[in-house]
Amino acid sequence: MRRIILLIALITLAVASPSWAQRVDDEVDLKALYQQIDEAIDRYPHYVAMRQGQIADSEEKLLSETNLENRFALAEQLYALYKPFKNDSALYYADLCISLADSLHRKDMVGLYLSNKAHQFSNAGMYVESLDLLNKVERRALGPKQLTKYYEAWMHVCGEMGQYAQQPDERSSYFDLQDRYRDSVLAVAEKGSEEYLHLKMDVLSARQLYQDALAVSDSWISEVSDGTHEQAYAAFYRSVVYDKLSNSLMVRYWLGKSALDDIMCAVNDQASLFMLAERLSADGDHERAYRYVRFCEDCNTTFSPQLRNYQVRYVANVMEAAYKNSKESYSTLLTIAVIGLFFFLAVVAVLLFRLRSKGKK
Repeated sequence: MRRIILLIALITLAVASPSWAQRVDDEVDLKALYQQIDEAIDRYPHYVAMRQGQIADSEEKLLSETNLENRFALAEQLYALYKPFKNDSALYYADLCISLADSLHRKDMVGLYLSNKAHQFSNAGMYVESLDLLNKVERRALGPKQLTKYYEAWMHVCGEMGQYAQQPDERSSYFDLQDRYRDSVLAVAEKGSEEYLHLKMDVLSARQLYQDALAVSDSWISEVSDGTHEQAYAAFYRSVVYDKLSNSLMVRYWLGKSALDDIMCAVNDQASLFMLAERLSADGDHERAYRYVRFCEDCNTTFSPQLRNYQVRYVANVMEAAYKNSKESYSTLLTIAVIGLFFFLAVVAVLLFRLRSKGKK
């Protein structure tokens, strides 16, 4: 009897589990999330003013500081504030960090900011400049944290160059290098760090171990604060796993969460909102998709004067869909107008016929 009861309980649990998961998905309110994003976009000048206030405060302190170590710490703060906000200013403060680190005889920190600057260059599509800087780094002088950033910069530029390489052999070669540098990052990165976690999720997803990747994501999400750029990054990588699982609802939710956090942090280097806009366009929400992609375009040209290739693709896709939709809407309205005119003329013809018939009588 106990075995029968246990078997029934197990069957009930097995049947109930998918429906419970479905209920969790159904509780995701995308409409409310999009409304939050709309409101955050309206308040974006306020968020920008807050970041600019932090920048102004740090710059004022830097001007009055004479101690080299304190100046270096302030230059690091300013690099971090500008990194997702304005690329040319981030590059300026990376240079200042390199100069101050050299004066302090900190070869490890010189290497760190050469690597950081290289990453900023490749992120803006300047691959030759990125490679030039990375070849200047003295790898032997780097500690684990600096090596992580160095290998990560190499991984990024190789991936970017592979993405846009025209020849198959060249493309394959760059992607092979990217894989090697990914392994190098995982070998030296601190367990639980941002660099380690997102690459661990990439590796697990590549092996189709999606539930394991989500478990890593659970741990990562629990460690970051709500409304931060760090959470935006973690949310983005969670959306990537759900994309592999073809869970379109959760992809939109986590892209939306990532975009919302970045907007509230005055991040101009937008990615998640671009991707969400493309999906909204596919959903038929052309008006919101158009608004989001225009906002992203303004943000990203503030970050760096020219849109990068992948950003141009999102703008083009959304604009093309919006144009096609407006064209179809126009055709529909024209058809309705023609039909309406036909009925109007038919009614007029009937009335005229009746009036003539009465006149003859």
